[in-house]
Amino acid sequence: MKLRLNRKALLTTLTGALCLTAGLAAGIGLSGRYHHEQIARQEAYHSLQDDLNESVQESSAHALAESAAESAAEEVRREMEESLAAEALPPELTRDQKDLLDLLAEYIGGGEYEKAARLMLSQSEALSELYYVTMEEKRYLYRDGVLTKEIGGEGLVLARSSLLFLGEFSGGRPEGKCVAFQAVEIDGARYDYASGEWKAGRMNGEGEEGYCRYEGAGEENRSLTRSGTFRDDRMNGQMLLTTVNAQGEEAGWTMQAENGVLVIDGAWQYDSSQDSYLLPSDGDASHAYTVPADSVSEPYFQNLLTWE
Repeated sequence: MKLRLNRKALLTTLTGALCLTAGLAAGIGLSGRYHHEQIARQEAYHSLQDDLNESVQESSAHALAESAAESAAEEVRREMEESLAAEALPPELTRDQKDLLDLLAEYIGGGEYEKAARLMLSQSEALSELYYVTMEEKRYLYRDGVLTKEIGGEGLVLARSSLLFLGEFSGGRPEGKCVAFQAVEIDGARYDYASGEWKAGRMNGEGEEGYCRYEGAGEENRSLTRSGTFRDDRMNGQMLLTTVNAQGEEAGWTMQAENGVLVIDGAWQYDSSQDSYLLPSDGDASHAYTVPADSVSEPYFQNLLTWE
């Protein structure tokens, strides 16, 4: 009886040991599988972290490149704006340049044309530097010692180194009372002028134009003036032509013009020997104004000192 009990206890003990061993084996298997899963998760995490770091680095590099490009573009834009702003500003004049323009405005505004012409010719180099270098061949309105880009109101405009306009302006052109004045040396010193009413940059209304050879006239007329009504720089209607010869003798003729072309009416005489038309001067038949027949249709009676 006692032996059976021991054998039964032994079997019970062996069975318990086997269960414990199986449990331990199962535990060991679960523990190994958990360990592998943890390693896999860590590897996936590190891989994701590497990808994220790489993406961040690429984004940072791209952002830096974009920032550098934007900075370069901003610098170029700023330089262009500064350059354009500098170009937009009218040039500043020296004291001598201001004095020269002020004196020309004084002479021409006061009708002292010969003084103005002598000054322009004596200061031709200074005027050339002013127009070609300082102003860079651009037109500005000069008034009270300052140049302005807006050509409006009263002032003086240097259109070329030898040609200027003095008077009233609007919309960038002569408008109102204005004088165009030019001084040149062609077989002697002379000046040309056109004075009167202007509209839209042309002579329109009452005015006069002409020239004066104040030095070196020779046998030619010392001066010639045509006064009357202008329409778009050309004379229309009745006009008065006045000349002063080299001896200082003055003569005048009243005649008609249409769109700058002389009108030959009954007051004219035809000279077949010279193929010319002659008009006796007003009140003095000893002086005659002569026009070749082949030149009658030419628009000689117009303003040649044009704004455009």
